[in-house]
This record gives sequence, C-alpha cells and structure tokens, in this order.
Amino acid sequence: MHNPFLSRLGKLLFIILCTAGVISGGFLLLCRRGYLDPAGLLGEEPAQLTSAPVVIREEEKALPTRAVFLSLEELDQAPAFESVVVTMKEGDGALGYVSSLELAADLGASSGDPARNAALVALNQTPNLHTVALVSCLRDGAAAQADGMALERVSGSPWLDETRTGWLEPAQPQVQAYLIGVCRELAQLGFDEILLTHCCYPTDGDQASLAQEEERAEALEAFCRQLQGALADWPVLLSVKGEEDGGSLAPKSGQTAGLLATFARVWAAEEDASTLAAFQPVILPEE
Repeated sequence: MHNPFLSRLGKLLFIILCTAGVISGGFLLLCRRGYLDPAGLLGEEPAQLTSAPVVIREEEKALPTRAVFLSLEELDQAPAFESVVVTMKEGDGALGYVSSLELAADLGASSGDPARNAALVALNQTPNLHTVALVSCLRDGAAAQADGMALERVSGSPWLDETRTGWLEPAQPQVQAYLIGVCRELAQLGFDEILLTHCCYPTDGDQASLAQEEERAEALEAFCRQLQGALADWPVLLSVKGEEDGGSLAPKSGQTAGLLATFARVWAAEEDASTLAAFQPVILPEE
C-alpha cells in the first residue's frame, strides 16, 4: 500500500543527500585550488608544503643595447666594456673555440689553441659583462664542401656567393645537427647570447638555381624553430641579424616578420636599422 508520507520523506532525504554532496564536493574543490585551508578553518597551523616551492622570477635584467667587437687576441680588454661581441664561427667555417664535434674535426674547423676554451669560460664569467658569440650560420665555406650540406645549383654543384664562399641548405638534417651542436657548445662555454648572422638565404649573386621565396621562408623557419628548441634548456639568448629585406612581404632572404619575432633580439647593420625599426634592432658594431 502506497504511503504518501513515506514517499515525501524519501524525496526529502534524497534532496538532503544531494545537497550535502554538492557542498562537500565544492569544499574539496576550493581546498584543492588553494582558496580554503582546512587546517586554518580548524584553528591549526598550516602543514608545510611537500611539493617544490613556487619560484618567483626576478625582474629581467635590462640587456645592453651597445656592444664592441673584440678579437680573440683582445679578450683581456673585455672588463672595460659592458657588452662584447666575439666571433665564434667565421664565414669560412673556422671556429673560435675547440669543438668536440666530429664534423668540426673532419672539416679542420676547430680551433687548434688548447687554452682557448678556458680563456672563453673566464671571459664569460667576468662580472657585469654581457658576452655575445657571433656565429656565421648558413654561410660556411668549409661545411659546404661536405656531402649533402651545401646549397646547390640546378647542376648539383655547390652554390657560391660573390666571394666564392659556399652556403648551407637549412633543410638538410646534417646542417641542422651541426649548427645545433655548435650553438650548444657555445652555450656550455657560458656565453650570454648567441647572435646568428647569415641566418637566411643569400640575396646577392646568381639566384637562378635557388629555391622559390615561399620555400625559403618555410625551410628557414623550420630550421630556426628546431635550433630554438634545442637551446630552450640553456640560459642563453638566441638572437639574429636581420637582413635588409627582413620582415618584408616577400623576403628573398626567407626572414619573415613572424620568424624575426621569435628571436630574443634582432640585430642590424646600421644601414638596415630603419627597415627593421619595428623590431627595435640593436646596431651591430663595426669590426
């Protein structure tokens, strides 16, 4: 026999249980999110955190906007300046340090001075000095002679610029691995910043056999993204020298505005500064 009183009582109990569940669930959610402290509500001292403490980042130190070039023979003069640029990879492929990369040894690119790396580490530990390692990225006469690394003509022979220097094809895995290796070694030496010059396709000389502009931009961006990712765990800035057409609508260099914006800083030759004004470029000092 149906009892209306028991039916109403059952419904009431069901509503009470549902309401209690919602309240308790909300309470647990607020505690989990940190809005409520159960210990504090009970008048107890809060328990110590067992997880890693929250790291509060200090304000980023303002970067110097002026620098001077120093040769490897002038490193002892570095303490007199706020920021110095030292060439660590020349356009001919020569490295300014002793590399452990097998390819660098095969190319004869590594420095032969056994004391060089120690001198660079000491330079990079100089108090209140911002150090910049300049790297000729894709212009590399030595590596362009290795199999599968050169920017090529239609005939398959290495493409040479007006100074008869070879360039590298950024889409090639061997090129990517080598340049990533060089930059990681410079990060290990303690440089504050790595500045890539010639991080582009050549815009002068015979252009007939080079990739189309849209292909250049895609290949260059893929390479730069890979390099940036490889250095993400190192406390080093990765910067780039902007080209004259950098950021234009159809850059022959491959340096689109989107690509330039992904770097920590953009540097520019003084004569190109106005065309790159949107990126607030640092003027590259004269050697």
